[in-house]
Amino acid sequence: MTYDHDDRRAELLAFEKQRQRALVAGDIAALAPMLADDLVHVHSTGMVHGKQQLLEHVRRMGGFVSIDRDDPQIRLEGGVAILTGDTRNRVRSLKTGEVMTRFGFLTLVLRRSAPGWQIVLSQLTPHQP
Repeated sequence: MTYDHDDRRAELLAFEKQRQRALVAGDIAALAPMLADDLVHVHSTGMVHGKQQLLEHVRRMGGFVSIDRDDPQIRLEGGVAILTGDTRNRVRSLKTGEVMTRFGFLTLVLRRSAPGWQIVLSQLTPHQP
């Protein structure tokens, strides 16, 4: 069986849905292997986290309230994939518990490694719809 562009695209779309489910559930065990050890995660607020900091942040906030995202645009360059597109994340404030909606343009850069696809860069640039 050959592993072609369509197979990788389907695999990446499934990965993205799995990532969203893990974030909403606050499932650190499911999320951790999806993140590269050298992850750089840039929140919509400009706060920057590495892998362990992000996992702790998600744990503290109890997961996202919801993530609404159309299928992202996918660009493949060898063992690297770039997923981009609009997203609407509903999250709880760590300080007040208030639910906030974050609109933005999400960029994910993934690297194919022995354990599978892993996110090396995640950045949400805020914008209003």
